Amino acid sequence: MKARRWLLAALLGSGGVLAVGSTGSALAQVAGAALDWRKEFEDICGKTQDAMALPSEALKGLVSRCDKLKPQIETLDESQRKVYSRRLQVCRDLYQFVLDSREKG
Repeated sequence: MKARRWLLAALLGSGGVLAVGSTGSALAQVAGAALDWRKEFEDICGKTQDAMALPSEALKGLVSRCDKLKPQIETLDESQRKVYSRRLQVCRDLYQFVLDSREKG
């Protein structure tokens, strides 16, 4: 609920107007975009159990996706930012470790 209020406040600003297009609610579109980071986060970090079995190209793709997701997580409120940025970094570090160990081995 807190996230919804924050999102609405961010959209409206200080007395601003929220435009609604004919294709649907702008609020719903922005809310959907705001939740996309979470789906991406879950998809990326959901593969850590299989890191050793993944091909190197897939691991490189996951590292890249982590790097692309980081700026979105940096826009969250402080407590969420701390939790999710740390978890994302742990996932990224694991994938990078597996890649590095393959190159050394």
